Amino acid sequence: MNEDLQSSYDRVAEDYASQFCDELDKKPFDRKMLDWLAERVNESGVICDMGCGPGQIARYLHEHGAKACGVDLSTEMLKHAQRLNPDIPFRQGNMLALTDIADGSYTAIAAFYSIIHIPRSSVVEALRELKRVLSPRGLLLLTFHIGQQIIHRDEWWDKEVSLDFIFFETEEMKGYLKTAGFELEEVIERDPYADVEYQSRRAYIFARRP
Repeated sequence: MNEDLQSSYDRVAEDYASQFCDELDKKPFDRKMLDWLAERVNESGVICDMGCGPGQIARYLHEHGAKACGVDLSTEMLKHAQRLNPDIPFRQGNMLALTDIADGSYTAIAAFYSIIHIPRSSVVEALRELKRVLSPRGLLLLTFHIGQQIIHRDEWWDKEVSLDFIFFETEEMKGYLKTAGFELEEVIERDPYADVEYQSRRAYIFARRP
């Protein structure tokens, strides 16, 4: 699964970066959630943009005074992230095994739609790995598409890919987070922005490592 995921995003990295690098300009609610995350961290440590893609989340946090970094599976995506954001550190990592990242490295993690490629059977494992790299009382902001479906893509921007986009029910994800040992703080949902993004309802969960 990780090989397909990595190679697929490597192939579309340039197109993806072009389309999504400025997406937050059109998403005021997402900006508000990131503002809220940064306020809670209050410059006390590093916020990791987990599954960072071209680094748009890390850039927003950095521009608003937070210490930010990014982690992604795709080497090509990381090249674009570093090119677009030369002042932010980025590194390669697999959410299921962040082997090069020490326990407690981050005060907070912003995981915007990075969970959507993790099979349900592995979600708790991934969340436990995120909890491991959070400092005690560290904060996770997790976002995902709400639903039960799995959308498979074999082609994206006229390039061959093999990607599953997995939707989760909010109560389902809350259960996974609790099983992984997180404390839930805030759960918020919103309708999609018309003509801006895929037309799915979205969930935002703030959860804390004990």
